[in-house]
Amino acid sequence: MERQALSRRLVLAAVAALVFAGSVAAAGGPVATATQTLAGLDDVAAGGFEPPDVQVAAGPGFVVEMVNLAERTWRTDSATAQTLQTEQLSAFFESGGDRLTDPRIAYDALSGRWFASISDLDTNSVLLAVSTNGDPTASWTISSYLAPGCADQPRLGIADGIVVLGADIFQNCSEGGSEAIGSELWVVNKQELLAGSTKPDFTTDGPDSDFSSFAPVQSLSPTSTEYVVSVNEPSSRVVHLFAVDGIPPAAVSFNEIATPSIMRLSRPPFAAQPPTPAGRAQPEIDTNDDRVLESVWENGRLWFTANTACQPAGDSLIRSCARITELATATGTVTMDSNLSQSGAHIFYPALQPDGSGNLVVVYGESGVSVNPEVVAVGRTPDGTFTDPVVIAQSAGAYLGDRYGDYFGAARDPGNPGLVWVAGEAGTEVAGARGWATTVASVAITAAGAPPPPVLTAAPPAVRAVHVAARAGTSVRLVYRSLADGSGVRTVVIVRTKKAVVFTTTTPKAALHAGKLYFVSWRPAKKLHGTLSYCVHSVSSGGAPSPQSCTTVTLR
Repeated sequence: MERQALSRRLVLAAVAALVFAGSVAAAGGPVATATQTLAGLDDVAAGGFEPPDVQVAAGPGFVVEMVNLAERTWRTDSATAQTLQTEQLSAFFESGGDRLTDPRIAYDALSGRWFASISDLDTNSVLLAVSTNGDPTASWTISSYLAPGCADQPRLGIADGIVVLGADIFQNCSEGGSEAIGSELWVVNKQELLAGSTKPDFTTDGPDSDFSSFAPVQSLSPTSTEYVVSVNEPSSRVVHLFAVDGIPPAAVSFNEIATPSIMRLSRPPFAAQPPTPAGRAQPEIDTNDDRVLESVWENGRLWFTANTACQPAGDSLIRSCARITELATATGTVTMDSNLSQSGAHIFYPALQPDGSGNLVVVYGESGVSVNPEVVAVGRTPDGTFTDPVVIAQSAGAYLGDRYGDYFGAARDPGNPGLVWVAGEAGTEVAGARGWATTVASVAITAAGAPPPPVLTAAPPAVRAVHVAARAGTSVRLVYRSLADGSGVRTVVIVRTKKAVVFTTTTPKAALHAGKLYFVSWRPAKKLHGTLSYCVHSVSSGGAPSPQSCTTVTLR
């Protein structure tokens, strides 16, 4: 049975002394709506590696997703988003055969340009790409910044005059892990980047072994100061707030301006998944550590997200929870510090962005013994009220890979500031199979009593039945191929003899990807032999069907 998002309640744990204590949505409260859902990159398109590190950025008329080794761009100025291109990041960053990892992407409304970064493991450097105009499918300029070791998970921040990169530096990039050296920042002249320089002026700070994971903010309003946040590892009761001022080649200052207290951040536990139908436990999901995942600043307010451990209200277990913290940068004080948690389930990899009205949209992963991994979004209004969560995409079954992810993404749409685009991993598309897929969606927050915006649905992707030969009485895989990308799609499978339907099923909603094979399992009766008709068609989330495709099943 499909889970209904509104049947659950998000539990908000907040520090009572803070300005925004927060509250849970009541009946008739604000509503979060996923207005459009797109099939994001999957393991096949993005290089076959795990975990998927998911990023999304939005500019006027475009949305771009980056995951591992690929990027996908959609045009969004029509009724429904249209896929423009899917490109390998080795071509995008002009890196040849180098090993790449951990991409980031952002649109800077002040300059009207796109910025993207990635770690080059073979050159121990961070690559920075800058678009030459507002069209992300046009040309980009690439520059490179050498690291004193392996630059892990480089972060990307933007202010008026500078672009700031931050990364954790390790001795080497061996898969087995290596000794941490510290965190490093690169401060780059933004105007020279915009002018097309491949060797702009820049300066560095670090690696600093006293701090972990410098996270420069994406600045959504004008500021000459670029803010950076960091928390301690493996646990922290403070947040370190830094200010970067100056533009290379002039002198640049990097100062810690405040260290306010926060609720304790600590390494979260692994997240459970539903057991198999036979009751066997499925592998748990690693939810990583307490490092800052995403940070954003606008008009004096700074928000960041992290994973942490907490005990949800009404729960007897410690769970993985999502931390959302807000700082007032003028005073260096914490104005909101909250855990998002769900009784009986785990929440992980939160990302957020404010919309144009001051509502926060938060996206995160969720999993538990009664819910397959899923991508969920929730809104928080300026008065501290949370909407009910809305499930954007759900895995068809338990995730069977070794690692689930490192981070999700969120981005405000500058062409429609009432929308925030979110992206995250939705797990596997086929129950019992390995692999992963991502989902991209636009989310709008509606005030209490206001009508929600319409939900846009694209035509379902065409699917093609694939002939199958098998032995009667054994499990048969009824295979079909998707001919296009689609999200929130159900597939209807029907097997007939000349006289009657002998099998039919409808899959749960899932993403489909062009060229990929999918299947449903069927065990025909031992006495059923010969050639049978096998037909498939897909159905969009709005109920529109695709043309039917038919072939045969031969049972020996």
